[in-house]
Amino acid sequence: MTLSITEYGIIRRIRDFPDRPNSLTELYLADTTFEALKNFVTENEADAVMTFFLQRGRECIRVKNYVGLLETRDGTQLEILPKTTSEEPDAARAALLRMLLHLRNSPFRSVESVRLGISRLPLWEVFIAMFLDEVTPLLTRGLQKSYVSQTTNQRFLKGKLELAEQIRQNRYHAERMVSTFDEQTTNLPPNRLLKSALEFVQTRARTVLNQSRIRQLLFAMDDIPPSDRIAEDLRTITAGNRLFIHYQPALRWAEALLSGRALGLTAGKHLNLALLFPMERVFEDYVAAGFKRYVTTGDLVVQEASQHLIDNHSGLRKFKLRPDLILRQNGVTTVLDTKWKRIDATNSAGNYGIDQADLYQVYAYGKKYGASGLVLIYPATMLFQKPLELFGYDEFLHLRVVPFDVNVPLEEAVSVTMMNYER
Repeated sequence: MTLSITEYGIIRRIRDFPDRPNSLTELYLADTTFEALKNFVTENEADAVMTFFLQRGRECIRVKNYVGLLETRDGTQLEILPKTTSEEPDAARAALLRMLLHLRNSPFRSVESVRLGISRLPLWEVFIAMFLDEVTPLLTRGLQKSYVSQTTNQRFLKGKLELAEQIRQNRYHAERMVSTFDEQTTNLPPNRLLKSALEFVQTRARTVLNQSRIRQLLFAMDDIPPSDRIAEDLRTITAGNRLFIHYQPALRWAEALLSGRALGLTAGKHLNLALLFPMERVFEDYVAAGFKRYVTTGDLVVQEASQHLIDNHSGLRKFKLRPDLILRQNGVTTVLDTKWKRIDATNSAGNYGIDQADLYQVYAYGKKYGASGLVLIYPATMLFQKPLELFGYDEFLHLRVVPFDVNVPLEEAVSVTMMNYER
């Protein structure tokens, strides 16, 4: 069973509210599933992902700003989707998938993976399809082979005779010889990990297409055993090998699937999977990728770190400043910073929900990097569709707060954002 909820939604026990339907903002779970999530939150490092609390004596769990997929031991899958301008789960899922394709150091990379209509599938089936998309070309090309040293005790000499072992093992068997030789094989850690990951998703895939593709790939890898030392094989592939550079996207997926985690968050003993991603970073990488690709005039730098907040402390500079984007055009420097937070353009009395700390931060960026223009980029919402009125720090330094719509193509979102802050 797959259920969907958006960021900051609330999860309750169904027995406390037996007549209420599930929605994107509230879910009602059976006791077994609820207990698994509760234990995950209270016993793991998952306080950044969810919060457990009591509301009128009833236990509740609030989702925070991590998105992705959780799977409990009973097989219940929980999709956590971003809050966007649309309230339709398909639209939120499609927006998330577009953004994940630009997330650094993640398994996502291929635009071709987001095929027409795939966002209508549960995230888990999409993740499986993306993994299969990376494995298929490897088998089409032919799995990588390498020479592996082997030592055997047999009736003929092959390679180098191991004299010490020969004396120890064959004192009474002169007809046998202990020898070491190199043999070319596909039975290597990367291939074993891919085989294990395919077997892992085989038992969990639900769509006919994914099931069929997995069977075909497993048939092609029939002579390769699955890994019986997954942790050791994972350590081996992180050491790096130029022969397996083209394996890296598939191996990132295999590592995420077999360890049941993404970006460091472990599933623990209560979940099968915790493929979760911090939405702040997803949004930041997505906006940066869009500006790098579609802003073709001027000099754009992502996360420049040439300046410090403190220029001199005992002869050293302290507190490095790293704005998300710096754009230098025609002698004018503009600092742009992204925040995945909700802005309410109708609430001027409440400062539109802008965090004062964000204003201090971007002001420091502007002063230290000699900027004349500052831009804070927040996600577009139903309450934030147009730029706010210009903020003036002083006569020379101004701030523009603009929306960025993740529900439209990336090129369009960047173009609109550029027009909004250049006005």
